[in-house]
Amino acid sequence: MDKAVFLDRDGVINRLELGKYVLSWPEFEFLKGAIEAIAEISGAGYKIIIITNQSPISRGLLTEEGLAVIHNNMLFEIEQGGGIIEEVFHCPHAPEDKCKCRKPETGLFNRVNEKYDIDYANSWFVGDFESDRQVAELVGLKFILAKGNGGLKEAAKQIITDC
Repeated sequence: MDKAVFLDRDGVINRLELGKYVLSWPEFEFLKGAIEAIAEISGAGYKIIIITNQSPISRGLLTEEGLAVIHNNMLFEIEQGGGIIEEVFHCPHAPEDKCKCRKPETGLFNRVNEKYDIDYANSWFVGDFESDRQVAELVGLKFILAKGNGGLKEAAKQIITDC
């Protein structure tokens, strides 16, 4: 079984402005220390998986292809900084769709389980909202609330100290 760190995207890796969506790569802004933190977590032997709600897709503001461009650029920048992201899992639905994959539901983790053998008891979820804590508790992950510049860097210190 693998130890993993699950990361929310918006507000943990990139800047989040409530009520605004990242709809293109030029709008994506890494938070201070995020790339370095991901490299440190990768170096400590954790698989890193991003779990993100992306309702702009169901709202007609962003296509799956547009999201792929954002994620491919994000992954490239992270790899250039020494980090490795195993995969990005996203929910394209809006809250009113009441799907099973939108956090805090566990559907995205069900998809993870189809591909990876994760040791949840020794793994983490880093998120920026209490709904992230809820899903972490449902699947048996340790949780760190981290948001804004330096938040992921502080979380990385805690994770690495714990391993």
